[in-house]
Amino acid sequence: MSEHIATRHTLVAERPAGAAPRPYRFPEVRRVTVDGGEVIGAHVPGRSLAWVKLVMESGALHEPVGLDGLARITCSLLDEGSLDRDADAFGLAIEALGANWRLACGWETQEVGLDLPADRLGAGLELVAEAVRRPAFADGDVERFLADHVRSLKTSWAQPGTRAGLAFRRALFGPDSRLGGLLGGTPDTAIALDADAIRGFHAARMTAPGTLAVVGDLDTIDLAALGRTVFAGATGTATRAELTGTADTPSTGRAIVVDRPGAVQSVLRIGHTAPPRSTPDLIPIELFADVLGGAFGSRLNHLLREVKGYTYGAHASFGHGRRSGSFTVSASVHTEVTAAAVVDTIGEIRRMHADGVTPDELAATRAHSLGSMPINLQTPGGIGGRLVEAIVHGLPDDHVTAEYAEILATDPQAVDRAAHTHLRPDELAVVVEGDASRIVPDLRAAGFEVVPSEL
Repeated sequence: MSEHIATRHTLVAERPAGAAPRPYRFPEVRRVTVDGGEVIGAHVPGRSLAWVKLVMESGALHEPVGLDGLARITCSLLDEGSLDRDADAFGLAIEALGANWRLACGWETQEVGLDLPADRLGAGLELVAEAVRRPAFADGDVERFLADHVRSLKTSWAQPGTRAGLAFRRALFGPDSRLGGLLGGTPDTAIALDADAIRGFHAARMTAPGTLAVVGDLDTIDLAALGRTVFAGATGTATRAELTGTADTPSTGRAIVVDRPGAVQSVLRIGHTAPPRSTPDLIPIELFADVLGGAFGSRLNHLLREVKGYTYGAHASFGHGRRSGSFTVSASVHTEVTAAAVVDTIGEIRRMHADGVTPDELAATRAHSLGSMPINLQTPGGIGGRLVEAIVHGLPDDHVTAEYAEILATDPQAVDRAAHTHLRPDELAVVVEGDASRIVPDLRAAGFEVVPSEL
């Protein structure tokens, strides 16, 4: 074999060095107040596509007691027909505009809107207004939709992780708090929903003007006209929901077990409550959380997947609500190593709490955050999501620009302080869904007090 043939597949090269991050500035934000509501637009010149959403103060926390899932169901039914046209005609009208219908329901707010060609934005907003202001909620459509909803919840309830998620939220926020439930409710709560409850919720919570978020070339869009279209006929008053219920402080030495006989894997949910979105430590929290469990190369994923072989993946993150949040570690592990995985997970949380991050870890996660943020904001939907975030949490117009600059400037000491402050390794709710006959003895042997869940 010649020397050329023997070496032709050898490639010697140095990995290219990354360039210094360039400054990022969020698009210009414009605001208009009209007919009792506010329109907030992000200016992206030259775009032929537009994105729009109406944000209403009518999330799950506004639901009457015992009607969990009512907000999501009511929002989901808005495109099932209006007083002006039935569901088929409404769907055809959306398709004729080349639009995608978008909706979401969270704890505090609901969002209804669409993305479509910018020159059809006015016609699209007329359909949004029709759906929100004049929904039909016909008995037949509601009965069919609710039957599908119950079947979907029963299917979800039978899947691993759903009951663990509910037990985890109850441990964090208390069984008497709406935050201690699931956004979409359970099969039991779904049975209590009916057309009268849906109509009542709409009348009580979804008749206020709301806030309209718009992304597009604002030099070609009349924001005030859009506001008048979608706020017309809005006579209600928006109020924030009250938080009720309390929970005992969890203890890391206690494991709540949701029995799933015969399961070959155990679902883990480990964590505690966390500060709201308004916390000044938001960026340091997100940086250490990414190191702990937010990326494929994170500490938890490396230990539990690569080193121990317990799982296909482990994840940790903070969710920041308007008034409260949660820190959650999630993983599915082999049944026989359940207790060991729980112990190792808690160990990694304690290590992060005590020692913080290394300079190399911070550099890597900072580079990822700085690189991914502008990419995620290249579409109208990406920009719109951050507009909605500002609406829900009362953030300034330049909050994204400020976050980018803070990521660039945050030092290891700030990240370490945030880890020490916002991780509470002695107050973790430990929830395990799996075969109790196999995992309870190991959990007890590892020193946990086992508490059977009634779910």
